[in-house]
Amino acid sequence: MPNKVGSGRAVGADSGRASAEATRGALEGLGGVSPSVGFVFASPSLSLSECLRSASKVAPGARLVGCTTAGEFTERGLVHGGVVVMLLATDSPLLVQTAPGVAAAAEQAARELCRGFHSTAEGARQKGYVCSTTVTLVDGLSGAGERFVESIVENTQALHQVVGGAAGDEGKFQATHVGEPERSGTDMAAAVHLFTKHPWGVGIGHGLEATTAKMRVTKAKGNVVHEIDGRSAFAVYQEHARKRGVELAAATAGEYLIANELGIIVAGKVTRARAPLSVNKDGSLTCAAEVPQGAHVAILDGKPDAMVAAAREAAAEALQNLQGQEPAGVLLFDCVCRGLILKDAFQREIDAVREVMGEVPVAGFLTYGEIASYSGRIESWHNTTAVALAIPK
Repeated sequence: MPNKVGSGRAVGADSGRASAEATRGALEGLGGVSPSVGFVFASPSLSLSECLRSASKVAPGARLVGCTTAGEFTERGLVHGGVVVMLLATDSPLLVQTAPGVAAAAEQAARELCRGFHSTAEGARQKGYVCSTTVTLVDGLSGAGERFVESIVENTQALHQVVGGAAGDEGKFQATHVGEPERSGTDMAAAVHLFTKHPWGVGIGHGLEATTAKMRVTKAKGNVVHEIDGRSAFAVYQEHARKRGVELAAATAGEYLIANELGIIVAGKVTRARAPLSVNKDGSLTCAAEVPQGAHVAILDGKPDAMVAAAREAAAEALQNLQGQEPAGVLLFDCVCRGLILKDAFQREIDAVREVMGEVPVAGFLTYGEIASYSGRIESWHNTTAVALAIPK
């Protein structure tokens, strides 16, 4: 059976009603075929658990995972205060797992997400399903980063792909939720492991450039940056903002920090971006993922045209990685800062993806971190990046 993908969205204050409407919209795209698995992306103003339960009633039999967002979208555009649902009908074997306790033990949570992977993979391989991809969602405030993704890779198999995103809460940075209909909440992660006959295509693009001279992280631990060039990390950002006519206060700096993320520079190139999520009392910055002490960094910025071009590049790479298969749909994980930069022009990015992929369903959300571990890429946790996952027909 060829893969079929449908997407739907709805806006409204009633979690159950909005989710049911979005799910019905996604079902229409399947042409009467029953879905096997689905993804639910919901505004933090709604109850994720209610959204998931409502979607499961409308699409019985589909294994669902979901998370809260900083904005949710389909090919029809970006919304806030709503629900987006993508459903997939496939005969590919799959495994769905959730795990709590990400903040304290990200690697242990990753291992829990992979429970049963090898036995499912072996059964799938015997039937000719030799490729595998994990789509994972994780609490966006947990501090999970490279090691979380690397642990999933270590507990799966060779040539395995891992893609996904960190949940959001519309820039409040208070609580993000992840789960499935039976259980959801904060400090959780979810994973859908798919075993397929043809590879799913992954591509990334960021479109950002450094706006400062190269600096060195002189004190950092985990995902907390204490000092840059011997000064408090927040003081460096305050100086950057002051040169642009902006006075930054710790309590209200969130949007500026997200829109001007910290780039890690290797061999003269920005290889990773890290989103500062909050300012601590000592002037340190808590970031969405690790920033190594001693790393060279610069503050980044992006222009709308570059954001759109990066999304197009991500889609083109994902299409190429389908290895000749036609796309049935696209999951897109896109950094919240890109939404802040593009604002009402975010549709340009979605249109750029569809210019490459064709008139296929697209669904995704604005994240607090993007995940992409696949062939040819060293880093696996990203910020300020568009990650496209092309689903083959």
